[in-house]
Amino acid sequence: MSDETREVQCIDWRRCFAFLEILRGFRMSIHPAKLALCFLGLAVTAWLAVAVDMAPAPVGHTNVNGVSCYDNLNYILTDVLWGQWALPYVDGKMWGDFFTFLLLPVSAAKEMVVLAKDYWFEEPLFALVSTVLSMAVWALVGGAVARMAAVRVAREENVPLKSALAFSLRKWPSLVTSPLIPFGVLVLVALGVGVLTGLPMMIPYAGEIVVPLLFFLTLMMGLVMALIFVGGAFSVGLQWPTIAAEGSDSFDAISRSVAYISSRPWRYLFYTVFSIVYGCLTFIFVKFVTLAALWLAHAAVATFTWGGGEAADKLTRMWAEPTWANPWPEAGAEMLRAEPFGAVVVSIFVWIAIGLMVSYLFSFFFTSQTIIYFLLRRIVDATDIEEVYMEEGEEEELPLGQTVEATETSAEGEAGEESGG
Repeated sequence: MSDETREVQCIDWRRCFAFLEILRGFRMSIHPAKLALCFLGLAVTAWLAVAVDMAPAPVGHTNVNGVSCYDNLNYILTDVLWGQWALPYVDGKMWGDFFTFLLLPVSAAKEMVVLAKDYWFEEPLFALVSTVLSMAVWALVGGAVARMAAVRVAREENVPLKSALAFSLRKWPSLVTSPLIPFGVLVLVALGVGVLTGLPMMIPYAGEIVVPLLFFLTLMMGLVMALIFVGGAFSVGLQWPTIAAEGSDSFDAISRSVAYISSRPWRYLFYTVFSIVYGCLTFIFVKFVTLAALWLAHAAVATFTWGGGEAADKLTRMWAEPTWANPWPEAGAEMLRAEPFGAVVVSIFVWIAIGLMVSYLFSFFFTSQTIIYFLLRRIVDATDIEEVYMEEGEEEELPLGQTVEATETSAEGEAGEESGG
């Protein structure tokens, strides 16, 4: 029997290396609907925080890090996220400077966590009100973005923004409570441990004997609290994609996300690190496009200003030329006549450009976490990526699966006719 040679026509790299699915995140994240939704969420959250800070003390008029809430947010959204452009061996920069510039989104996330911690310790009432409002906004936004990403990953179809928002609104209670339940349980356990150990300690003479003898129970409860904290913190990113893909509730989102991570911890860690690096690389491109748009807009107006001289200086006083170091430098000269009004209008549009740049990070986070959820689900539950929860009215365009089912039904019918004949 002669040997047969088979020629491989092509290799499905995404099936061989599943993590390459994350590369789809950039194309899906820059979808205008997702960017607009994340920008709206970012703007509403920022201005709600500023509005709460304007309230009377002790809720508002905060002074964390010696500045107001607006200044803290402005520092993170502009200075930290923009950073110093650094190319190796250019102007004395080295590879360390480049990697620092590359990981600026990670630095910004770290700054946000530190800032939130400072507010909780120094201004707890402001932190509580701001957290509740932010969670309410981002549960709606994140659920809608995750829904659009889930249907896109599974069926290669675009969900209209209206449908995604309607889905997120229906699932809003589950989207809000799913990140809060683990930390609520953590607080209850911590209060229980505090009561069981604190009250006996108040007994004279006996307290300092009984509590140390029962300290092993305290250590066991501490281990339980540590596991709850780790599980809740690491599973937050997968909870909203779970609800978006399965149409389930908060308890199913928590159980699935924790189960997937605990079953494949190293794979989840690899997927997460890969998505962070890829997101940081694509964010450099987004920042470059943003700078190019700002600089070209400024240069176009400055170049074609009729008359030059005083007319050209008006733009410089209202809006200084964007640079690699600062997309929004302050004008040095004092503004004249109606120039302050023009500067305010220009600043609004510059803020929109910078806000869309930052919105990409939020859109990419929700999208990449949704892709990671589908990858982990396929490994742990052996569920195809193509399977996603669809509501009534969303099945207008039938998937390929129904065509296959119809073909199988007709084939069975033909087989029955032949056997009958």
